[in-house]
Amino acid sequence: MGVVALPNGSLKPPAWISLVLIPLSFMFIVIFIKLAELIRLQIYGDKLDLLTLQENIIWNMLYKAAIKTLYLHRDILNYITMKMKSILFTFLLLITSVVIAQNYVSTEPQDKNAILEEFTGVSCPNCPAGHVVMAGILAANPYRAFCIAYHPSNSSFTTPYPGDPDFRRTYPNVFYTTPYCGSGRFMPSSFINRRIYGGDRLQSRAQWAGYANGIMAEPSPANMGLSTTFDFMTQMLNITVEIYYTDNMTDDNTVYVLLAENDLVSQQAGGSSSYTHKHTFREAFVGQWGDLITEPTTQGSLVTLEYSWDATGSGYIMSNCEVLAFIENQASGEIITGVGVHVGESTYIEPTADFTVEDNTVGVGYGAIFTDESAGNPTEWEWTFDGGDPATSSLQEPPPITYDTPGLYTVELTVTNPAGSNTMTMTDFISVGFPPVVGFTLLSSPNILVGDSLIFEDASLYIPTSWTWIFEGGDPDTVYQQNPPPIYYYETGQYDVTLVVENDYGLDLSYNPDMIDVGNIGLNEHNGTSAFSIYPNPSTGIINIELTNELEIEEVLVRSISGQEVLVFAPKSGLVQTLDLTDLEKGLYFVEIRTEGRSLVEKVVLK
Repeated sequence: MGVVALPNGSLKPPAWISLVLIPLSFMFIVIFIKLAELIRLQIYGDKLDLLTLQENIIWNMLYKAAIKTLYLHRDILNYITMKMKSILFTFLLLITSVVIAQNYVSTEPQDKNAILEEFTGVSCPNCPAGHVVMAGILAANPYRAFCIAYHPSNSSFTTPYPGDPDFRRTYPNVFYTTPYCGSGRFMPSSFINRRIYGGDRLQSRAQWAGYANGIMAEPSPANMGLSTTFDFMTQMLNITVEIYYTDNMTDDNTVYVLLAENDLVSQQAGGSSSYTHKHTFREAFVGQWGDLITEPTTQGSLVTLEYSWDATGSGYIMSNCEVLAFIENQASGEIITGVGVHVGESTYIEPTADFTVEDNTVGVGYGAIFTDESAGNPTEWEWTFDGGDPATSSLQEPPPITYDTPGLYTVELTVTNPAGSNTMTMTDFISVGFPPVVGFTLLSSPNILVGDSLIFEDASLYIPTSWTWIFEGGDPDTVYQQNPPPIYYYETGQYDVTLVVENDYGLDLSYNPDMIDVGNIGLNEHNGTSAFSIYPNPSTGIINIELTNELEIEEVLVRSISGQEVLVFAPKSGLVQTLDLTDLEKGLYFVEIRTEGRSLVEKVVLK
């Protein structure tokens, strides 16, 4: 497993190293509390506050060690923070996925589905012909017509042959009685949505297809969805039934949830000694006449019902089983609609494509992490990434997509399932640019005296949008603007300077240990006497700089409080230099006097 080159030529660790680096980074942050502030600068945009840290010598040593470590590995700082963002995003996504339930039912008005309850038996010589008719109806109407085959125990046709399995159940007996089924009983026969035709619910195979087609052409006041899972270790079957009402139902509704098994082999009259039976009824997970729906059945209502069943000891081959669910209007006794799936599967509604990205601003050479948020249980995904590498993916969660050229790029996702497909296109969605390259300039010698100040100017590349200056021992010690005001030093010693810059595409850090050397001669002193004075101060615009010893002024610069240079003055000979500042706005300014390799700064107020 190799390494990957970052844009600046350094090496990004392979995936397995990142899995180690990230938790270690979190441990590192816990130990170095203020280092967490630096990481939060990237993740949350918070400002650094190192005042408390720098007041404590021990923590200051740890802080220096942390900054040095970050500086030495600054090339992977963006990489680590990007991974941390990904973890946070994934964690939030997992929480969201728990809160937001998956719907398996369409909310658009649909036609009714046909539910055929077949009555059959192993000793019925004409039943194989009925099985052929039923199979044809199901094949012609996938996802629209569903069947369950009852072997009621109150019929002599269902008695098993010696040595054969017993398919009989008592549950369907109440249906296979007169007058409920009609004027008589016979096999093969079937209910079609339990509707009465010509005084009979029970219909011969010649009527099944025509009546089923008529049912499926009628609008349904409700839609049904179904999801099933089966744990082969625990033998637990979990079923979720969803009912969405597209119209008002004033009558009471009951729901039925049944289990059927396929590919059962036994002797069959009119068939063979090893005949394969389909859709054979096995279990009912509701009462004899269903479970009453107690929730609202008005337009726009969603009813969700949960069922669990332990298959231990049943002897069923669950991978051959299917679940059928349907709702019945109690007033009419007719089945409104229903749906069926194989165990472990779910119903489909036409999918709706949707996706999110961890961050749609991406540094050149870095990856964007996309997450599928599509609804409707897609089974296929087709991603297209304009300008990305890879440019396409057929995975639900594509790998990180890297971009090597600045610009705006389009992303497209098409999702498909058996109910249809849908496409989402986000034009100019990904913004790719260069992360900043940190740099700054010190406008004078770093060797100064106690009480002197220094002027720093940002020289970073690729348009940073935020700056964090950290001046160890300086006043102020932390600045959040591009060009800081003059930084004063009041104690002797050697001090670090750190600059962190950031834009939408990343961050960079410059750490300069012991950059500033502060000597022990005081503010504005030379040979024990005051070197110069400025008056009047405050001033209305005209100020005088008067030398009080043998020093010679080489140059005078005036800066605004933001550090911007507003005036450069070339002094003339003489002990008193006069500056005209009347063109400047009222406020605080810093007058820097450069003399003999030193920079002496004084505050001046214009009123």
